[in-house]
Amino acid sequence: RDRSPSRGLGDVYKRQKEYIGGQCGNPEGLGGIACAKFMNFFNAEHYRAVKKFVCKLDGARILDIGFGNGVTIKKLSKNINAKFYGVDISADMVEKAKRENRDGVNTNKVILQQGKAEELPYNDDFFDTVYTVNTIYFWEDTAKVLDEVRRVLKDGGNFICTFYTKGYLDKLPYCDTGFDKFTPQQVRSMARERGFHDVKVKILSDCKAYCLVGTKIEGE
Repeated sequence: RDRSPSRGLGDVYKRQKEYIGGQCGNPEGLGGIACAKFMNFFNAEHYRAVKKFVCKLDGARILDIGFGNGVTIKKLSKNINAKFYGVDISADMVEKAKRENRDGVNTNKVILQQGKAEELPYNDDFFDTVYTVNTIYFWEDTAKVLDEVRRVLKDGGNFICTFYTKGYLDKLPYCDTGFDKFTPQQVRSMARERGFHDVKVKILSDCKAYCLVGTKIEGE
């Protein structure tokens, strides 16, 4: 067997990349907590985009898919008189986000639970806005998630999806595994194919970060 130092270091580096990539998709334990805090900083411009496009009507229902440590929900709920829901695949993040949003949880303004984006546990035509920040890469079935988002949105409700483009992610070593990467054109096409209207892709940072906004219109 090849016991050369270079091969050993290569294996360690590979495991490190797989670990970091896995934590981005499903944060767990102390590593997950650290990853979520880093993403709060890394995704700052994405959060600003969500704040800009999210429904601000009093009494609106808003869903966050993949809320992580819940910091975005906490910030939005302080400024918008809406009811916030969230679903995240990570049990650890659900508990962390509940602590982060303790006041909202205690007053029933924030409702968080564990679940998959492919099987949203909500009624049809329920939300005014559904948003997700940098989770599209980790969906097992992108078309099914988009169908679920459209199902739970009200007529006229909007979908916000922020993401980093494939070209940018290809430059990041920890995105080698566990990521499905897309161009802005691909994300726009997928949303249109699943029945969203007025689909626009906003540039947050040229050739790097983007925000898709689409609308559900019944009967079209």
